[in-house]
Amino acid sequence: MYDIENARQRDGDAAEDRSDRVDEIINRPRLGYGESDPIVGDDYSQYPEQPDDLTTPDARQFVTELFSSPLVTSIDDAIEETTPVANNRIIHREWREAFLKVVELFGDERPEDSGERDQNDDDSRLTELTDDYPDDMVTPSNALVVSNLYAEHGLSTEEIAEVFSDDGRNVKPDEIRATLRNAGLIQANESGDAESSHKLGGTSISAHDSGNTGVNINSEAVARDPSISVERDE
Repeated sequence: MYDIENARQRDGDAAEDRSDRVDEIINRPRLGYGESDPIVGDDYSQYPEQPDDLTTPDARQFVTELFSSPLVTSIDDAIEETTPVANNRIIHREWREAFLKVVELFGDERPEDSGERDQNDDDSRLTELTDDYPDDMVTPSNALVVSNLYAEHGLSTEEIAEVFSDDGRNVKPDEIRATLRNAGLIQANESGDAESSHKLGGTSISAHDSGNTGVNINSEAVARDPSISVERDE
């Protein structure tokens, strides 16, 4: 069950006491330059800057570690991880030629071009974090799902935007903040964007001038959310 007060006090930051499982999912290495922590070494600044850099003796350890990663199943994967401009056809061809030359020079085993990865490596972070919800509910504007990621799993608004963007969408943290603000889990800022009615997947919370808050619960919407329980006073 959500710790609503704690969630409100975080104001969009990640929870300090979230589970190790969530940390592992969020910080898991992902293929692609700058997509996560680097697959090789501690910093992308240590990566070769030019294709010709791959053929130096100092680069052999980099290539060996890169090819041994379960995320790298082809030369194309290696290029995608090594350079931020892998989509440029000319640059892509230069890196491919350099990697093939490395294989010839150093005798390194070339990654299999099977395109097959371990299923756990390919799983979307969003899928793992929202597997209790129907696919059609998992959207950045669904307050039930976003509230669960924020209040239950302890993700920050930036992290939620990132996991929603894993499948190619370009979700901004401000979109997530707006959803959480409408759910009453983030305070409205001073620019006047407060709303009189906050909706949590069909549950409306209406604030009145008197300071009293009326809550109307859509039982059908709540029933679809596995993370919400309702306690009734006798």
